[in-house]
Amino acid sequence: MKNNDQRSSLFWLAAGLAIAFYSEKYGLGSFSSPGPGFLPFLTGLVIAGLAVVVFLQQLSKSSRERMTDLWRQGRWPTVLTVMGALVLYTLLFQFLGFLLDTVWLIAFLLRVMEPMSWKKCLIGAVGAGGGSYLIFQLWLKAQLPAGFLGF
Repeated sequence: MKNNDQRSSLFWLAAGLAIAFYSEKYGLGSFSSPGPGFLPFLTGLVIAGLAVVVFLQQLSKSSRERMTDLWRQGRWPTVLTVMGALVLYTLLFQFLGFLLDTVWLIAFLLRVMEPMSWKKCLIGAVGAGGGSYLIFQLWLKAQLPAGFLGF
């Protein structure tokens, strides 16, 4: 085995196949009437498929390319900033509610990850946050925290 990505992809391939295999005992059902094992089955297949993709990608890279991918362009501060934003998102989730918390997170990520004007960030954040609110709250009837403003 050439590198850690290849070894870890084999682990995730085995885990994905195990999830898919054992979820079948709960009953898969059909596409029109899925059983309790249907979603874990699909999840296991997706995990296994992504593991195969990573394994094949690593076969085609030279060892020098693999080492520089991790440290390329000094992106660690950005990664840590995003992780901090996600922690803050979870801490403020109940207080701000789903909609406000999601809008600020998406606006922040758009601004940090791909610097663009505030106008574009806000349009994207309100669109994505509002769209996800419509899907989860109104269409799927999920119980999301309303926050201190009540929405």
